[in-house]
Parts: sequence; C-alpha cells; structure tokens
Amino acid sequence: MVSMPVVRTEATFSSRHRRAHRALAASVVALVVLVAGCGGDDDDAAPSTTTATAGDDTVTTAPAADAASTTTAAADAADFPRTVEHALGTAEVAAEPSRVVALDMSLVDAALTLELPLVGYTTYDDPNGSLPDYFGDAIDAHAADATWVGDLLSPNLEAIVELEPDLILTAAVRHETIYDELAAIAPTIATESAGGGWKDNIRLTAEATGREDLAAEKIGAYEERAAGIGAAINDAHDDPTISVVRFLDHIRLYQPVSFSGVVLADAGLARPESQQSTDEFIRQISEEEIGLADADVLFYTVRDDADVEQQVAELQARPLWSSLGAVQNDSAYPVPDETWMSATGMFGAHEILDDLADIFTVEG
Repeated sequence: MVSMPVVRTEATFSSRHRRAHRALAASVVALVVLVAGCGGDDDDAAPSTTTATAGDDTVTTAPAADAASTTTAAADAADFPRTVEHALGTAEVAAEPSRVVALDMSLVDAALTLELPLVGYTTYDDPNGSLPDYFGDAIDAHAADATWVGDLLSPNLEAIVELEPDLILTAAVRHETIYDELAAIAPTIATESAGGGWKDNIRLTAEATGREDLAAEKIGAYEERAAGIGAAINDAHDDPTISVVRFLDHIRLYQPVSFSGVVLADAGLARPESQQSTDEFIRQISEEEIGLADADVLFYTVRDDADVEQQVAELQARPLWSSLGAVQNDSAYPVPDETWMSATGMFGAHEILDDLADIFTVEG
C-alpha cells in the first residue's frame, strides 16, 4: 500500500458551484412532481442521478435508559413559523413538522434523538435497506412507517414527493447539487457536516423544529455520561492513550475532530501523537507505517468486505502487527465498524461509550 497524506473526509462546496446548478432546479422539480402524480404505486421508480461524494463515515445505540428524556418532545405552536439559517441558505418552517425526511444517517439520528416523526430516509450502498438496529426502540416509537427513499448518493425525488414531507434534513456535503429541488418539495435544512459535527447537527435540527430544550437535555446527558466513563477509565487504567484505526483498502487513523474522536475527547481520553490533528478527520498510512497506530489501547474496525478482511488477516499474521505494544499487551480490540465509523450521532456515541465501559470494565 502507498503512504498517503492527511486528508479530510468531508468535502465542502463553493457558492459558485451551487449557483451553477440552480438554474436547472425549477424545471427538474416540476418534472419530478409531474412524474410523481402519474407514477402511482410503482416501486421500481428509478432514483435521481446526483454525483455528490459519499464518505465511508456517515452517518447511532439508543441513549441509555437512565439518560432518556423526561421532557415533552412536542414544540410550542407559538414558536412557528420560524426562519432557520443553515449551510446552504435560509428556510422557513411554517409549523411543527409532522412528516420528516432525513437524507443522511447522521440526520436520521438527529431526528430520532429529538423524537421527530420520521417518514423517509436513505441508506448507503444498501438498496431498500432498513434502519440500523442500533436505533433500538426509537424506530418503533418515531419511525415505524418510515420508507426508504433511495441511496445516499442519489435520493429518489419522486419517492420523497410522494411522502409529502413538511421538513427535509440533509447535509451540504452530500446533496448541495440538488438542494433547490429538495427545497421546492418542502422546507429543507442543510447541515455543514455529516460526521464530526454531529452535536451541531442535532442543535440545528432542534432550531428548525422547536426542540432546543430537548436537544440541550439529550446532549447534556450524553456529555455527563461520557465524562463519567472517561474519568473512571483514567483513574483505573492510569490515563491510557487511545488509538482508533479503520481498515478499508487502506489504513486510516482517526483524529480528534472525527466522530469517534469527538466521543473520546468528550470522555477526556488521551490520543497518541499520530492522532492529534485538530484540522483533519483522518490520516491515511501504509502497512509499513502501522507503528503510527500504536498506543496503550488500540481500537480497530474492519470494513465489511471480503477483500479487506483478507488483507487485515494477512497483516495480523506479520511481524509488523505483532510488534505493536498494544498487540503484545493484549490491548488491541476489534470494535463494530457500523457504530464506530458510520453511526455518526447520539445513538452511535452511546454505543461507543458502551464499548468503552465494557472493555475497560468500568461503570457506564
């Protein structure tokens, strides 16, 4: 494998690029609405074709029962209409949303964290996929009838129209090129990030839906739990350094501003020298540089791919892997790729805290 420089996994888009697509928006939406009106119940409708780049880390476990909200989720009708500034402009939400479509799993997380009625969602590379199990009881409570509306890369605009949403949640990094089409269907709120900024995504969603108090309560409970688990780990294990590694067709070291990095920072856990960047989400390394992944404790995930799994098995049979201090001390732990890497939100953050408490054998 070839050594790669530090890179960012979440792109941003220029306003010039955005304007280049807006001239087509009105006519495209008109066509979508016309097709939706004629399409009936055709489950084979083709998805729209957008080319937004999808990262591997998108977009979590249900918050612990003792951290569950006791606040009524319903917003005060007097709070509407409300105008919300977001990553791609301004949107007006006329009334408390009752039919929410979320086009990134991090925003599905935000909707379910805030107990919003979810009616539509996308998945990544999982045709007609269901919502992940880590959402737990929140699926039955708030998304029992939620419908798949296409792949993350190409949401099906016709399917979204048919759901008659009154709020669409998306991320600029995912769908800037079709933002105008989405906004013509329903008020659309775009977050800047789909990963490390997951708490800000919850706050922005709360601002749009009148659930600011609930967001503050849920985030506060999570941060209190993270701090407690981290303090217990540091006390019991002498302030260990924590490395987070992901194996794909290359090797990634996750930095403090990544999703898992934010959770570890909230827990007050130290990171090794190779994982100190405050500007980049990941650092790519070669197999020959695997020593950079070492720390007192190493958590690693493997993408669900037969070729990647074979490559990791071969690496782990080599001296490069067995020479790592964490491996020699039996402190290298595989953890779920889905929750540590893709479940970017409150539910995933609680899953990571669960794993930390279990592995370090502290109260969680």
